[in-house]
Amino acid sequence: MRITDGMMRNNSLLNINRNKQMLSRLEQQMSTGKKIQKPSEDPIVAVKAIKLRSTVREIEQYQKNIGDALSWMSVTEEAMMNVNDVLKRVRDLSVQGSNDTLGTDERAKVVEELEQLKIQILQEGNVNYAGRFVFTGYKTNKSLIFNQDNDERYAITQELSGADIEQITYIDAGDPTADPIVAPSQQTAHRIRLAYEGLDGDELDGDILSNELDGIDDVEILDSSDENAYNPPQGTVHFLADTGELIFHEEDVNAIEDFSITYEKQGFQKHDLNPEHYFDAIHKVEDDPDTWIHYEKKDEDINYQVSYNQDIDVNIQGRDLITHDMIRDIDELVQKVRNIPSAAEIEEKVKEVPEDQQEEYREMLMLEKDLLETQLGKNFEQMLTKCDKHLNSVIGKTAELGSRMNRLELTFNRLDADGINFKDLMSENEDVDIAEVVVNMTSAELVYQASLMASARTMQSTLLDFIR
Repeated sequence: MRITDGMMRNNSLLNINRNKQMLSRLEQQMSTGKKIQKPSEDPIVAVKAIKLRSTVREIEQYQKNIGDALSWMSVTEEAMMNVNDVLKRVRDLSVQGSNDTLGTDERAKVVEELEQLKIQILQEGNVNYAGRFVFTGYKTNKSLIFNQDNDERYAITQELSGADIEQITYIDAGDPTADPIVAPSQQTAHRIRLAYEGLDGDELDGDILSNELDGIDDVEILDSSDENAYNPPQGTVHFLADTGELIFHEEDVNAIEDFSITYEKQGFQKHDLNPEHYFDAIHKVEDDPDTWIHYEKKDEDINYQVSYNQDIDVNIQGRDLITHDMIRDIDELVQKVRNIPSAAEIEEKVKEVPEDQQEEYREMLMLEKDLLETQLGKNFEQMLTKCDKHLNSVIGKTAELGSRMNRLELTFNRLDADGINFKDLMSENEDVDIAEVVVNMTSAELVYQASLMASARTMQSTLLDFIR
């Protein structure tokens, strides 16, 4: 086959260009540290790189989610531990108050601290993370408690059962005007204490129970000051609107099963728990029913996705931590201390009756005071049991949250290990071996220089050199 000078020149240029392309490719690998610069160079490496990069980005996002979740849960845990510490202090004060050697003044100082501790518990329910309240479920823009006095009206539906009925002891003040005089005495009653006091009894028609209860024929709305308030006839329930209590006859108690009650309350004080977070409730903003806002009691778990097909609840709802019973137990104890009259108050009452009855009336009031003080010591002792119950509940919820946090930390550690593994795979797939590239580049440079030298020598001779 005849080879012309043009063919040799073209072949030389082609070889030089190929060697130059190889040198350029190796130089790019050396500069970027990557095997390929565009997918067409190696589609298999490109596809694998896309998958690995996507996986690494997912892992990094999951780790960010875990960081946010742990921050939320840390704020929640701190508040729960504070509630636990406050309840322990309440228990200590209850032990102190149960001491019979304490007088009314000393116990009054005890309940002053109890009131402050109650407020602290409620304020712990208002903690927030990045401007979002952590104990209010999906309603993170609303606080768990009312932050100021208001005149809002709510219709509240509360689920109850026979297990909620408790036996209480109260002091009947007697009747100094009766003939013969009825002396003060200790009595018992069976009640269910509702979530709120100061209810709107005038707005109810007596049909406040969700279903008929066995043996209950009537619900009578009374005030706690009524002489028969805590002594309903068999078959009748007394609804005490001012104290928020349902009073049952002893013979009716065993037949009571699950039921619900709907009542209304207008006007809440600062630090009262907001019923929106605890019950099925209707916020009656105005008289027009079209303006009413309905709230449904349901689980409002805030989930974070923390791994592949794995999510976790980060929140604890306030109703599972700070209960109405917890708050009302403290309020009730405080009120019992304040119900004990001082000597000056007794004398003021004595002056209200005719002189010939004053001595006897004074004896009655002193007897009532003695009974109240004796009962108060038992109330402080009962508070110990109630505190233990509330503490166990808080500890249980704190442990539940702690187990979730431990799970998150384990997940984070696993993701950290996965991230390292996938980054190694990504580097193995995309990155070049620098030592190998240096050797190949040196070799390619020698080949390129050799091709230039060979072409230069070949191109020096032409046909004209042989025509002379």
